[in-house]
Amino acid sequence: MSDPDRSRRSHKWVTEEFYKVHDVYGFRAAMFVEWGFRPADVKRTTERIKVPEAASKEWTRTAAQEEALAREAEASGHRESAAEFYHRAALYYGPACGMIHANTPKKRELYAKMIACYAKFTELFGEAPVERVEIPFEGGKSIPGILQAVPGVPKAPCVIVVPGMDTIKEYMPNPYHNHFRRRGLATLSIDGPGQGESNVRETWVTLDNFERAGSAAIDFLEKRPEVDASKVGLYGWSMGSYWGPRVAAHDPRLKACVGAMGVYLQKDTIFRHGKPAYRANYMYMSNIHDEDAFDAMAARMTLEPLAPRLRCPMLLAMGEFDELCPLEDAERLYGMIPGPKELWVYENETHTLGGRLPDFYLAVADWLRDALDGKLKPGHAARKFIPAR
Repeated sequence: MSDPDRSRRSHKWVTEEFYKVHDVYGFRAAMFVEWGFRPADVKRTTERIKVPEAASKEWTRTAAQEEALAREAEASGHRESAAEFYHRAALYYGPACGMIHANTPKKRELYAKMIACYAKFTELFGEAPVERVEIPFEGGKSIPGILQAVPGVPKAPCVIVVPGMDTIKEYMPNPYHNHFRRRGLATLSIDGPGQGESNVRETWVTLDNFERAGSAAIDFLEKRPEVDASKVGLYGWSMGSYWGPRVAAHDPRLKACVGAMGVYLQKDTIFRHGKPAYRANYMYMSNIHDEDAFDAMAARMTLEPLAPRLRCPMLLAMGEFDELCPLEDAERLYGMIPGPKELWVYENETHTLGGRLPDFYLAVADWLRDALDGKLKPGHAARKFIPAR
């Protein structure tokens, strides 16, 4: 039997107070811009949001405006402008969908619009290959993904990109500003179980199916002629920093793994002391609606028992004052990893790394290229404290 008080949704949580001081959208502005959101669009949209319940409505309004501009440009034969407007529209439908933690008719409608806009973008974008793909998965289902190949490179190393629990495959990498592609790295961004489009398909996340989805992604890459499947890495952020190392622990074909903006070990901080939307969202993602059952699952969501199996090069990266994961958790996990490893801590930053995020994206792309090139040898260990700027 569920106890309504166990949800703690009416309590004043530690990071709920934090978010009153740092507006959540302003707080994520650097991340949005890196993904391809226009600063002016973020500003005007968030200024219209007076209460959290209005967020989906206002992002839908902005997305629809971009979609209308895209259609107008396409009708005028302005392919390049149309592609960019469609790309923005797809991005902006993302938060409009993400605010709805149930597969309502409205969410399905918005998701269909987002998929359609991104499909039009891939059709019109001419700067590099961007392909929507389906990765065969268990139970006759498939995992949706976006493959960005490297023009002129017949077989490129590839990075599997795993978003967090409230972000989606369309966000990263930005095809107009792809740090990985410029370094000769292809990318396969996925909505794994419990994420984005997989939620709408009711492919829910369990304790152990994300690693199987990761292995399915590697199986898929082994069949792609433009990918060197002997050099596959993974970049996961936020909850992806938990799912990604799970893949690395279970599949030796993964040759490097990054877990950024970590939620590595215990989940009390995010699900008991974080803002209530985190817990509500993960309950939706896992299709668990009983508070006791969810707590039982969350108690087992730790990388600690898998750490001894992390033998490929590993990078952990987080802000010094991450509100969702204590720095001590990252240090503890780092100490348990037997393979080549690095821990980067950004001074004074929080979960999303704030204004240091653009620098971090460059550094992490460099790190993955080096790791896949075999430059991080057994015994390598480095802790870096990156000073504030």
